[in-house]
Amino acid sequence: MSKVLKGSFELMKQLNIAAILKVIRDNGSLSRADIAKLTGLTPASVTNITKFLLEDKYLIESKIGESSGGRPPIILEINPNARYIIGVSIGIGNIEVVITNLNAEVVFRKAIEVQEERYNKELIFNELIKLINEVVKESEIENTEILGIGIALHGIVNVKEGISKYSPYYAWENVDIKGILEEKLNYPVYVDNDVRAMAIGESLFGVSKGISNFITISISNGIGAGIIINNIPYYGVDYSAGEIGHVVVEGDGDKCNCGNYGCLETVASNNNIVKKVIKMIKQGQSSILIEMVKDINEISITDICKASVLGDELSIYILKESARYIGTAVTSLINILNPTAIVVVGEIFENTPYTLQTLEEIVKKRGLKLPAENVRIIKSALGKDAAVIGAATLVIQELFNGSNVK
Repeated sequence: MSKVLKGSFELMKQLNIAAILKVIRDNGSLSRADIAKLTGLTPASVTNITKFLLEDKYLIESKIGESSGGRPPIILEINPNARYIIGVSIGIGNIEVVITNLNAEVVFRKAIEVQEERYNKELIFNELIKLINEVVKESEIENTEILGIGIALHGIVNVKEGISKYSPYYAWENVDIKGILEEKLNYPVYVDNDVRAMAIGESLFGVSKGISNFITISISNGIGAGIIINNIPYYGVDYSAGEIGHVVVEGDGDKCNCGNYGCLETVASNNNIVKKVIKMIKQGQSSILIEMVKDINEISITDICKASVLGDELSIYILKESARYIGTAVTSLINILNPTAIVVVGEIFENTPYTLQTLEEIVKKRGLKLPAENVRIIKSALGKDAAVIGAATLVIQELFNGSNVK
């Protein structure tokens, strides 16, 4: 067989394997006959491929199905613990590394903080590589059982090349994350913007599973959007689609890290919410936060959310104000893209009903009638793990797309 024909044959086999894995994943469990019907593959091909997948532990025979006259069929399911994935979130001031199974369930995790004075590319990569190696060693998972590493990073990311085109908080430009890590670690590496990774994770494992058109909005120390159109992530020409945090919402506002003034991040990100609360307390505003913390300079977004639930007027006011700014920016996205759902991620939405309610009110008030009335605004089911699960999903999706079976 020529090299070209052999290569084509191997690719077809790989695609057929992926097709079978995907159809079983999407349906939960299937017989071989059902797999053949749904994939269009011949029964003989299905038998051969499922035999390989059973031997390689990707599939398990879960039970005997009901007979329709002949021998009862054996039902096949995905074995979620057949392989594992390393998911990495390079956040603003912190790095978290997890290991998940094929269902994106976290089985091991470790995190470190990165102080601003250590925002040095070499130091950060040294810390990251050390952390990944520690996680793999301490998890006691064999290297051969790990499919790859997914990286979720804020800023503009060239997904095809795995390059951080621009990361404002780390001052990175054209950093070859994929190249650096694949040289140091013996795994394939996939890189994407953190919120886009969250959206991909949501589409496979979160509240938007089964929704073809939706937008994930993440509010943390940065703000971004991950856009899914017809089940496909939208990247934009320069991979910068979704940078909603840099939409100007306050004409004479503070200077943003991007260089502009009055960006959404300057008024609604976690860091800026905290700064606002501290400033107002120092100006004499009463708040139960004064009794809740030893030092008002150490107030966190968690403290503010807790205080709001306890009825603290200052915390409620600031969170509502932030939600109004977010709602203004989100309304523009809804008017333009007309999605089925907006999935919100962030601590300010988790246990504080005021923010979600205010966001919904702004959308209904300012949005075009039909898209505003029909859009669903829902909280992420992935919560604080949205970024690391999204990162892991970058690798998991490759398995079901036909390029990561080993």
